[in-house]
Amino acid sequence: MRNRSEMTVVEHLTELRLVLLKIFVAIAIGSVVVFLFGEDMLNFITQVSEPSFITNRWLCRLAVLLSSPDLCINSNPISFTNIELAGQFTLHIRLAVFGGVVVSAPYCLAVIAGFISPALKDGERKVSVKFLIASAVLFLVGITFGYLVIAPIAVHFLAYYTISAAVLNQITIQSFISTVTQTVLAMGLGFELPLVVYFLNKWHIVEVDFLKRKRPVAFVVILTLAAIITPPDVFSMVIVAIPLWLLYELGIIATNHIKNRD
Repeated sequence: MRNRSEMTVVEHLTELRLVLLKIFVAIAIGSVVVFLFGEDMLNFITQVSEPSFITNRWLCRLAVLLSSPDLCINSNPISFTNIELAGQFTLHIRLAVFGGVVVSAPYCLAVIAGFISPALKDGERKVSVKFLIASAVLFLVGITFGYLVIAPIAVHFLAYYTISAAVLNQITIQSFISTVTQTVLAMGLGFELPLVVYFLNKWHIVEVDFLKRKRPVAFVVILTLAAIITPPDVFSMVIVAIPLWLLYELGIIATNHIKNRD
């Protein structure tokens, strides 16, 4: 096999096209598989609104122990509606594609890493592997936290919020799925913040001392980011902003620790 540095631009583009084709095929196959289990995936997402969901059960038990009924969330099942002729079919397709991306993600990352790896030095290759592992772990922790904690709280707040008793909430399944997946993915991306802080310092774009001094500015930026990536309500913004702020602090602490160790 020819060395990567000896390849022409056309050969690089040909190899990149092959990588993109592999990713597309992997996502397509994953989507077909998930499509066959569309109802199971739908139930997996909608159960965050069920009284039997683990977070809802625990909070309702805590509400009884503390004699604070406001802590109990999603105590009544939500009824969903569909108002579009092709609504359920398009929802099935969207769920299949979303699931296909998630299922094929490890393979896609491996393909991308295999494409980039030959161009890296040994030291850079080791750092890249650690970065990919840390990124995957943080993303997994983030979506788990979003699914178990943020999503049910956000669903309860939005589903039962009323500006007037004369207005009846009729929740479409499409809006529910969009809100939950948006919230969960936002938390997955948000949990990458420690890595962002670390590399900003490593590349000398931003120093740790600067990050410490600019904590108030960072707090405002995090609130703004939370407002963009969450449903349009203050409650959801706050419950997303708090973990992001803690992750910002974790990034500073981890960077300081690695810097002092080096």
